[in-house]
Amino acid sequence: DMFMTALATYQLRRSKGASLGEAEEPSANFAGSGLRVYLRKRPLFEKEAQQRGDYDIATILPPGGAIIHNCLFQADLKTPYIQHHKFDFDHVFDERAESTEVYDAAARRLVEGALEGCVGTMFMFGQTGSGKTHTMSSIQQCASHDLFADACGEGPWLSVQFVELRGNRTFDLLAPSVSDGRDHNLRPELRLREQGDGSYGAEGAVDLFPTTPEELCEIMQMAQSRRATSATDANSVSSRSHAVCRIRLCHSKGQLMLVDCAGTERKKDSMYHTKERQQEGAEINASLHALKECIRALTTQQRVPSHAYRASSLTKVLADAFIRADTARLAVVCTASPCATDTEHTISTLRMGSALGGRGDGHEQKQLLSDLMPKKEWLAHPKQWTPEQVCEWLPPPPRGPG
Repeated sequence: DMFMTALATYQLRRSKGASLGEAEEPSANFAGSGLRVYLRKRPLFEKEAQQRGDYDIATILPPGGAIIHNCLFQADLKTPYIQHHKFDFDHVFDERAESTEVYDAAARRLVEGALEGCVGTMFMFGQTGSGKTHTMSSIQQCASHDLFADACGEGPWLSVQFVELRGNRTFDLLAPSVSDGRDHNLRPELRLREQGDGSYGAEGAVDLFPTTPEELCEIMQMAQSRRATSATDANSVSSRSHAVCRIRLCHSKGQLMLVDCAGTERKKDSMYHTKERQQEGAEINASLHALKECIRALTTQQRVPSHAYRASSLTKVLADAFIRADTARLAVVCTASPCATDTEHTISTLRMGSALGGRGDGHEQKQLLSDLMPKKEWLAHPKQWTPEQVCEWLPPPPRGPG
């Protein structure tokens, strides 16, 4: 209750423009990198507030600012304080924003670039249960209609591949299932082959050629439903793999790649998992680190060395976006949970997103809450009492007879 009161007061002061650390205009992005970084905050669910006692620790400051309030105690475990972490992005979306707003701001330019012959790539970063797959599904639906807006009836208009990456293994989500004798619903495994231009292709991957937006949506929804999921502490159906949807425009030779990254987990989040699940989590985090290094090289050097994108299967599949850097447009959408119990994850996600955009890892401001602590009445030692206090303490003398 004390932290919630302090946060409500802080947000009220900000709304009146009276607090320190006002939101700044987003800084200019690196010229030529084609990278934009966005943040979307999901709502706080009723069950999180009622069952877990969670509260909202994320303040969104349009157009491009966000503050995460980390509620902590000093080393004496008695004095509370809040560490306010402020981050800048190209654009931020609060919990009231519709998915169409996110698409118009973050993804539409990628679709338009693909139609013109460029390589548009969107990544979803964030903690398990922060809304990555929900946002990506909405973006896929909106993109399907825009991709077919100028379609003509001569020959195939576009082709789509949909692969799943589990560690360093690649699986085809569009191919019919296969059986190994025990499981009859396995996806066929693919091998990544290096092409003559340095990019990588999934050998034997199924290419489908939809003719309408509705057909393309159905294909992507079918592929999403085939992804590997597993229950975690944060999400009962957490995606435990990266999903890469590659759409090639047959006429413009452009590409649109939509990457729904697996949810990250800390080691202590998976301390009760099996050895296989722990290894799976380590591989997910390693591939995300390789992807982060590739994006960082692209923004700082305008090129990605070949050894960087060869570090994981995820970056190999996305090699086209790094090789054709001069015609590449990239967008990173960071999804954030507002829960106090997810504060560490949220700060880590926002710190990485802000750094990828070339804006450092944020700014911090510490606020002590000693004034909100209940005041204990100080009692002086009887040796220090005044005569009046002694008289007040002594019982009244008994009354005499009569």
